[in-house]
Amino acid sequence: MRTGIFGGSFDPIHFGHIKIAIKARSQYCLDKVIFSPLSSTWEQKSPPKASPQHRIKMCRLALDKYEFFEVSCGDIKRGGITRSINTVSDIIKETKNQGPIYLIIGEDSAYQINSWHKSKELLSKAQIIVAPRKSPEKGEINKEFNFINIDKIDVSSSTIRKNIKLKEKWDHFVAPNVFEYILENEVYK
Repeated sequence: MRTGIFGGSFDPIHFGHIKIAIKARSQYCLDKVIFSPLSSTWEQKSPPKASPQHRIKMCRLALDKYEFFEVSCGDIKRGGITRSINTVSDIIKETKNQGPIYLIIGEDSAYQINSWHKSKELLSKAQIIVAPRKSPEKGEINKEFNFINIDKIDVSSSTIRKNIKLKEKWDHFVAPNVFEYILENEVYK
């Protein structure tokens, strides 16, 4: 089984995330993609705004109609700083996966991956799929990485949160059930 792992804050999950996962699945013949909301990560300047429970629920709502997507709570249950090597290792153990593992990351992360915790071990366990993202170039990206053939995504979770705060339009960036959930639960108040 070919498994993709897509980690992130998903604060909130949006159509850009889903588009990336669908395209990665199609282009690299993945049997499933596991979304793994992080607990906390060392490179973030601030922790996620929404609680872990809200972010898991938003992911489940957004992905419910896709039979080839799953949501993992492993990083949140583990707590503390989320490291990609831990996410990948845990999912390999949980799924008893015998097939290749693909880690889906943004282009900005692809420039930094060699400085990540246990990056050599990570690269030995997972092939990397890179999603184009608007970010400044910071060196070179490993030529062995796989790129998703997709336009750069022009939405971010931070833009959505900013629009919510400024009371600007944002409903077109997220699934309708995620939009309703955010409003009903005042997730970003």
